Amino acid sequence: MSDVARIFIAIGIMVVLIALYIGSYVLNKRTKKPDGCTEIASSCTGCAVTTCSHNPAKEE
Repeated sequence: MSDVARIFIAIGIMVVLIALYIGSYVLNKRTKKPDGCTEIASSCTGCAVTTCSHNPAKEE
């Protein structure tokens, strides 16, 4: 197999992977939140994980 063919195959694989990522991202954004789902942040009192986005220290 020539080097040019290998380059095109590699580019094709990367394009497919990027398309799958973008497609799954868009489909996830379009999905509505289930009715029984509650917000975790409202019940979070804080913990030792300071990098958590729900930590009350982040809201200051």
